[in-house]
Amino acid sequence: MSSSNVAAPRGDTSTSSPSVGLDPLASSSALEWPSSFSLTQQAAEALWAAVEAKASLEAMKQRLAEATARLDALVELGALPEKNLPTVGGFCLYRQEGRVSWSYPASIKELEGQLKKRKQLAEQLGEATQKRGEPFWTIKPAEPLGQ
Repeated sequence: MSSSNVAAPRGDTSTSSPSVGLDPLASSSALEWPSSFSLTQQAAEALWAAVEAKASLEAMKQRLAEATARLDALVELGALPEKNLPTVGGFCLYRQEGRVSWSYPASIKELEGQLKKRKQLAEQLGEATQKRGEPFWTIKPAEPLGQ
């Protein structure tokens, strides 16, 4: 194992994805790990790559939301059709209707509540079988240590 303060790799930052200008370490002068935590250089590089990819993805999601909001505004004004738009950068764009959702009467909601209670009881009594999906990674904004 290496030292408890492993610096994130700062080598070649040119990738196929555009830089978003987000540096998770910019807010602190040194990387601070809990005293009982240590990383190998390989693990530090993998973590750093995941954080950079997540930051890039979030920035791209924001850009997509802004671009589609502008398209929606143009459609609402009648300046742009919803379908039959030209192909742009190899992508065909069109506006789809929103997903359908349903609102149910109180009698159905009551039945649903009864079903949920029966399911919980079956879980507690061991009559239900638990299944677990494939493991996955989640990356969240960091919280200050000690909270």
